[in-house]
Amino acid sequence: MTQDDSPLRADFENEEVVAPMDDTAQPQEPRGTASRASAVKRSSGRGDKRGGGKPSSILPEGFPVQPLGMSAGKYYFLNARGERIDLTAGALSQRANLVSLLAGSTMPKRHLKDLAPPDSRKDTDFNPANAADKLMQACAEMPLYDPSKPVRHFGTWRGGSVHPVVHLGETVETSPEEDVVGRMIGSDLYPAVPTLGLPDRAAATAEDMNIIRLALRDGWNWVSPDAVDIVIGWIGQAALGQYPRWRSHMWIRGRSGAGKTTLLEVISSLLGGMSTGVKSSGSSASIRQTTNRMAIARIFDEAEGTGTGDIEDVIALFRLMSDAHGARVERGTSDHTGIRFEIYGAGLLGSIIPGSMTPQDRSRFVVLPLKVREKSSDPARDAVELDKLERKAKELGPRVWRRMLNLASQRWDSTFRVYNSLVQSLGAQARAGDTVGALLAGWDLMLFERPLVDPTTKEADPERMERALQIALPLVEETREAEEEGEGERLLTWIFGAMIHKDHGGMVSVSELIQTIQDYQDIKSGEYQNKLLGRLGLRVMPGERGQRDLLVANGENPQLNKALANTRWRGGGHRAALDTMPEVAPTPKPVRVDGRSKRGLVVPARFLPGYIKDTASKEGGNPS
Repeated sequence: MTQDDSPLRADFENEEVVAPMDDTAQPQEPRGTASRASAVKRSSGRGDKRGGGKPSSILPEGFPVQPLGMSAGKYYFLNARGERIDLTAGALSQRANLVSLLAGSTMPKRHLKDLAPPDSRKDTDFNPANAADKLMQACAEMPLYDPSKPVRHFGTWRGGSVHPVVHLGETVETSPEEDVVGRMIGSDLYPAVPTLGLPDRAAATAEDMNIIRLALRDGWNWVSPDAVDIVIGWIGQAALGQYPRWRSHMWIRGRSGAGKTTLLEVISSLLGGMSTGVKSSGSSASIRQTTNRMAIARIFDEAEGTGTGDIEDVIALFRLMSDAHGARVERGTSDHTGIRFEIYGAGLLGSIIPGSMTPQDRSRFVVLPLKVREKSSDPARDAVELDKLERKAKELGPRVWRRMLNLASQRWDSTFRVYNSLVQSLGAQARAGDTVGALLAGWDLMLFERPLVDPTTKEADPERMERALQIALPLVEETREAEEEGEGERLLTWIFGAMIHKDHGGMVSVSELIQTIQDYQDIKSGEYQNKLLGRLGLRVMPGERGQRDLLVANGENPQLNKALANTRWRGGGHRAALDTMPEVAPTPKPVRVDGRSKRGLVVPARFLPGYIKDTASKEGGNPS
């Protein structure tokens, strides 16, 4: 048997070693003399005579199928391409399944002949029964296989060293510091899977990222001047998948015309293969089933509440994805064996308003509002600039991924610790330190070539710390407000996300209807919107533009019950929740709602979408 017959053996004995760039160096070509501490090893990891760390006494040397063990009547292998396969004894004895295990090797039948030569005239090339027996014995040599063993699919992971482990589909990029046996890296299995994309060999520069930052800043109408830096920071940490010990999530909200969808597409492109693309809405079940065991970013547009609880389930899943262990969910199956879902990475949602979140959710999310884009004096030029940005983002995505991979081992942990401490020094709780600290660490690695902490003086850059402080202060304040948010505020967020059918087709959210009425100079112009709101027992009251209150009718309302499905507020319980807000008061007299006179509670304008804080801002601009 030639060396070429064993793909893994060939890859490891002639492995490609690449020295990662420091953050000021130019891209380097591969070289074979990099030190063990800094080298990067790329291998297909396909097959290995050392199944679980020791040579098999049964399989021929160089046999390209790796036995993993047995459990509950099933035998587990990595086939010649590195995919994990499980077969019963009956299935293993079938000729087609045996050949399938060797598919991808240069001479599958030759390997099977070496394993089990023909011993009767009926045999063609090899003896299937003997081959199956030996493969089962090889599995029996191993410890019992644990189907719940950590299995890593596509994405960026933290292994046993400070260097990222990058699963690229059929190949794995890792450091020689890792304990690698076939596709076992440490105690985790990295089977071959379809690829979503590859990082570039050359890394994006800080100059590249600052150009993108300016384009994002000028292309959208941000409410906060720091929002674009938070977006850059989210991209940086999201590009590292499961590698950061804490991942922060982001929610971008804005009315129709704010450019949310385009912005999400640009962000997704900047992540290269670390994003599966922008999906329209979604559910926690779809995330589990389509991205199980991946360490990538999940991005969803139109993440509006529909009354089904889907978005709330996604929020809960993202919350579990935040820490090092990710979201681990087990579900029963018809054969009573169960299935395990392991979801890792950062999440990004876009909608008109964020869904209902508990204080625990809010401590893991950063919400960024967008205003409607201002009318341009040169729409054609703006369209050209936007097209250029979209194309540039697609071009840079693989290089952004490479930049973060190169810098992660050098700077991520130390930078995160410094910024985490900064945030907690502002009086924030530890969880806020994690969430904001991860975003600031991503921002730092994306936009600056030099480390935050000077390697000689061991002091943090004071100018960068001051800028980080400016970014962090509003986020810490929002987190503090979220922790203090009561039952009534959470109920209102849920109501604002409810969707209402329009008379002539289509749907519109309660939030958008209220914003539209707030924006009218005359309350009478909002009669149609108030008619739609009346179906849920709601009505915007007369008042100054941007400062109109909301009536919420007492009693049970079928449409409101539907909007509040799966909550403790349905069935008329919304009144008790609103009563917890000191500013909410009963209406002094009945008000016509949906054609009938009703009593209810009046929610002050400052709690509503489209609220304008002071009269000086009522004359110009869109309400925030």
